[in-house]
Amino acid sequence: PYFALVIGMIAISTSAILIRLSNSDPLVIGSYRQSFATLLFVPFLFKDRGRELLSIPRSKIMEMAVTGILLGGHFGFFISSVKATSIAASVLLGTCHILYVAIIGWVILGERLNQRAIYGTIVALFGIVVLFWGDLVEDPGNFRGNILAFISGILAGLYYLGGRRLRKEISLPMYALVVYFFSALTMWSVVIVQDLEYQSLPVAEIQLFIL
Repeated sequence: PYFALVIGMIAISTSAILIRLSNSDPLVIGSYRQSFATLLFVPFLFKDRGRELLSIPRSKIMEMAVTGILLGGHFGFFISSVKATSIAASVLLGTCHILYVAIIGWVILGERLNQRAIYGTIVALFGIVVLFWGDLVEDPGNFRGNILAFISGILAGLYYLGGRRLRKEISLPMYALVVYFFSALTMWSVVIVQDLEYQSLPVAEIQLFIL
């Protein structure tokens, strides 16, 4: 798991920077990103000729679809916030989902955090504040962008809560494939309805999406 953790840290740490480098609409960025992420898991279908996917009950597919919609909403709001406010404010508010998950789990699901979880959450939040405090003082961002980032964090929290239970029953590749597919579908639907430019894009933009 440590290798995966390192890769995840690098990906999350560079995400907002790559978003800022792109000139495309936030929802177009998110749509392409999630489409490429979905394709990464398609090869796993050939491992058992899609038997696992076909064996998943329809009710679970629907739950994963809802989880995917939440994830699509998270990326839509988060990427929009990166474009609308400072990176520091956007990432700080967007990554506070660890706190949102704890609160939602406690209030709605009746879950109690053990002492280690409480200490871990406090340390994580303290680290986030220390990491971005200097940048936040210099550029606290704007209200609209900060609200978008806050909403993205809430949606991320709901996504993690939903996925935590589903992942106990479904393998990671099939879970990711279905959830990412519906998250991409959610954002592409908005892109098409709003008639956003997504076709005649420079090669450099596509490269950023892949990264």
